Formats: sequence, structure tokens, C-alpha cells
Amino acid sequence: MLLFFIGSVAVHAQKLVLATYQYADNNRLRNIQPLADHIAKETGLEVQVKSYPSVHLFIEAIQANEVDIALINTFGYFLLDASSKKYNMKPLVVLKVRDDAKDNYKTAFVSLRQLAVDTITALKRVAATSTLALVDPGSTSGNLVPRLALNAAGIASPEKDFLAFSYGKNHRATLELVLQGKASVAAVGSTEYFNMLKDTVRSNRIKLLWLSPEIPLGPVLVHNRLSWQIKDELRAMLLNLHLTNQPALEWVKQGWSEAKQAEKYIPVTRHFYTPFKQQLGDNKTMEIILKQFAN
Repeated sequence: MLLFFIGSVAVHAQKLVLATYQYADNNRLRNIQPLADHIAKETGLEVQVKSYPSVHLFIEAIQANEVDIALINTFGYFLLDASSKKYNMKPLVVLKVRDDAKDNYKTAFVSLRQLAVDTITALKRVAATSTLALVDPGSTSGNLVPRLALNAAGIASPEKDFLAFSYGKNHRATLELVLQGKASVAAVGSTEYFNMLKDTVRSNRIKLLWLSPEIPLGPVLVHNRLSWQIKDELRAMLLNLHLTNQPALEWVKQGWSEAKQAEKYIPVTRHFYTPFKQQLGDNKTMEIILKQFAN
């Protein structure tokens, strides 16, 4: 099987590229290197790790066939499918969160304590005199989900409907914009919000307007050029990673706050993301948002 695989990727310099995207100042290379080492040991092939500065640059690299195995976020995966540019990868597996996990990966809408509304549904009344901060154009919990939620609340365009709009670049910095009075409202990943609650001085200055349903994690994609034998080998390898190399799995989980309560990889079924897409609005709204950010 190994000889067949080596022959099938000879034009690809006989090595695999395992890649992901950077978050804040963490390029996550340290987090995915143990996984790369594990794959290299099992296949006998060289595995190179690579990190791209943003989700959108990562998407461009995938479309340019630079990546063999991609660890992408949920929004990034949706944007790949929505783009007019083709890409040659398919989802293989996804991390499964423990059944007993609570508040694993959600969006938290927060505001200044003195804002004259207490729920996201009432935001439309004060949007014209309020400032909004989201996290990053490629963020699932800090851009996609907030926009879906705002649309359901009657705010179709955050950029136009709020007095001012900005991106904080990462979840912590975005939350700080509210704490510092530089934004009236912000939407961030729930992990950052719950961490902030441990500091009563800081938490007393803001209030929670809305907490989203759980968000599914992004998939692991594999390139179509890989033989079916190596795809099957990679699938089995990842599905059993929690049994054969738990430390490598833990390193991956530590690179994504939303993955910390995950326990193992599971196969990605055809309709895995359908329930999530149906939770926060209609398909038309999702399509509009995806087209806005797809390259």
C-alpha cells in the first residue's frame, strides 16, 4: 500500500502538506506538528506543516492546491463551498465534543451595562446610536454566527445599521473594546466571555444579550489527488488517534479553544452541518453572508 501511495503522489514531491491558519499570535504550527509526526511515522512519508496568516489566505492556498490535509474552521469550510473558485478537497473527519460538554463553542453577544436594551432582539432600536465590534472576517463565532443572529433581529447590515462598526482581530481584543468603552456591543466566542466572568470587576461592566446554540467544529479536509488507499489510511489514523496517540490529539485541541472539550475524531456525514445551518435563519440569509465573504 505504501509503495502504491508513493507512486501516486510522485509529482507532489513525495510529501504531504498539513496546514492550518493563524489565530492572534499563534500560528498553531506547534499544535499540529505532533500530528504531522504521527502521520509521517505511519506512512513513511515526509509531512510538512504550514500555517497561513488568515482564514481567507488559507482558503486561497487550498484553492491553489498547496495543501494536502487542511485543518479549517467551520466558516472557512462554508466559504470554500460558496466560492466561485473550485477547490479539490473533501471533508474527512471532524472533532466530536463530549456528550456531557456544556457551553463548548458558542457566540456571546455582550454590551456595556448601561446600554438601553437587554436582548439581541431589541438591538435594532439602538443600533443607529451604538457601535458594534465583531472579531474577524473569517471567524465563525465572531462573524458568521453574529451576522445570522443580527439578521434574525432585523439588522441585515451591521456595517450600515450601526453608528460605527469594526473588527477587533481576536476574541480577547474584541471583548476589551466593550470593557474599555470603545464599542457599545460586541460578539465573541463564548470561551473568552466565560473566562472574563471570573473577574468580577470586569464582568460587572458588561451584560450578556444573547448566547448562541452550540457551533460544530470545522472539518479536516483531504486533497482529491491522494489515492483512496491513503485517504482510508488517514481516516482510520485520525479516527483512532485518541487511542494510538492521545498526546498528538491533545496538542491539536490546545490550538483551538473551541476544541478543548472534544474527545475524538468522527467521520463527517453528508448532512453533518445541516442542523447548524437551520438553527439561525433561512438558507437565503446564509447564502448572502457567504457570498459577501467568499473570494
